[in-house]
Amino acid sequence: MTGLIELRSPQHYATSPSQCDGDAAISRQTRTKKLFSFPQIFSFSFMYFVTWIIVGVYLYFGLLNGGVLGLIVNYLIVFVGVLAQAACFAELASILPIAGAQYFWIYKFSSEKYRRFLTWTQGYATWLGYVFTLATVLNSNTLIIQGVIQINYPNFKIEGWTTLVIVLATLACYTIMNVWFFDFVPWLELIAGIVNVVSFIVTVTALLTLSPRNDPQFFLTTSSNSGYVSSFLSWEVGMLACMWLFMGFEGVIHMAEETKDPERTIPKAMVASIGFNGLLGLGMLFILILCMPPIEDMLAAPSPFIYLIVTATRNLPLSTAIGSSIALVLICAGMTMFSSASRLTWAWARDRGLPSYFGHVDSTTKIPRRAVLLTSFIVGVMSLLNLHPEAYIALGAITSLSTLSIYFSYALVLAVVLHRRLKGDFTLGEWNLGRWGLLLNIFALSYTIYTMIWLPFPTTLPVTAQTMNYSGPVFVGAGMIVTGLWFGWAKKTGVLQIRNSSFPS
Repeated sequence: MTGLIELRSPQHYATSPSQCDGDAAISRQTRTKKLFSFPQIFSFSFMYFVTWIIVGVYLYFGLLNGGVLGLIVNYLIVFVGVLAQAACFAELASILPIAGAQYFWIYKFSSEKYRRFLTWTQGYATWLGYVFTLATVLNSNTLIIQGVIQINYPNFKIEGWTTLVIVLATLACYTIMNVWFFDFVPWLELIAGIVNVVSFIVTVTALLTLSPRNDPQFFLTTSSNSGYVSSFLSWEVGMLACMWLFMGFEGVIHMAEETKDPERTIPKAMVASIGFNGLLGLGMLFILILCMPPIEDMLAAPSPFIYLIVTATRNLPLSTAIGSSIALVLICAGMTMFSSASRLTWAWARDRGLPSYFGHVDSTTKIPRRAVLLTSFIVGVMSLLNLHPEAYIALGAITSLSTLSIYFSYALVLAVVLHRRLKGDFTLGEWNLGRWGLLLNIFALSYTIYTMIWLPFPTTLPVTAQTMNYSGPVFVGAGMIVTGLWFGWAKKTGVLQIRNSSFPS
């Protein structure tokens, strides 16, 4: 059979009642090892976000548009929206937990007429979004590391070459762990999850004990320091900072083929970790606002989060210790993003969205080594753009695609599944939302489309080469290339194949 073959339910392939689940079906086709237990995959998903830290990292952008009250309101809106998205995705993960996730689901649930083109589009939207998000995360984490260095070395300059060195060193560590020592990663993430919680408790205790407090009225402060005259526009643009706190929430699904009992553990781990992260993030947001120095000083600081910790605790050794623990947690969180992105690269190459050479799994380590190295190479090359100020703008333009691309992939999945639900042709898995599924699907899709409207808006006015939000133009350009490749080459050659290597025929 040429081209894409039809996916069937896991039950179709079962030969005994004990095999009538997604795990049995996927076990037959995967060549990776099932390493993650539920506690480990929960910790993996929990570490994927570290929302309480990212609240501080992106504090600047929230204060810039909407001020304190805007931050709180936008956080609550995004938290509720992401929970709805995650609940819908958890239903799908219970039906078909597999590394490719979104593009597999698109093929399974879309109409026969459009499924091959939609699968191709979805696959590239998700893959590009993940690779560019990884590059963004590495750069963001590096800013925190450099901020910690500046605590004790005020003359240390944050320059392109220092950023590049730290990014490449971090990337090398991720690559080594994923290629040669991945058996230890589940345990590493479990330990990191504990360190994450301990770091949260220490940070909160230090801030509440040592910091001066803002008046309760400060929580109702609104402001726009970005140049937007309209408060409505300013608030909506400020929501982008909160969206980053939960970006790639479904990343744990891409580890499904290396997880035990994935059709049960993956949905639970994803939804529970988002809920836990969201509550920790909300608590930290209120504490940061309570202990925050003047907003003008925050906006002027090279690393506002580290600046807040230093001014709040007024204790250099303690600030260094807290900052170092935060940097360590962020490095571990970056490992989860790297692992997930490399597995998505492997799945997409396995189905020939990328060269099939990278869809290979090493026979000794049972690791998709080539996909890991390809992911590392692409992100490393992009990071070289840090070396020159003008090239750094190009890096921002490229990585700005990540949010819009991933949200587009969400919208596509939610729309296709909603269509199937309305036709009455949708069979639920073990983990499901019952009668609430349709309503949550509609809400999640509405939220996703609405937030996509604001993703291309610049965070400040007037718009310059440095402040331009390139996500819209880059997204359109990438979409044109992907569409052109489909109609000019892939459609005619049948290069995209979801075959026996991906799912049993």
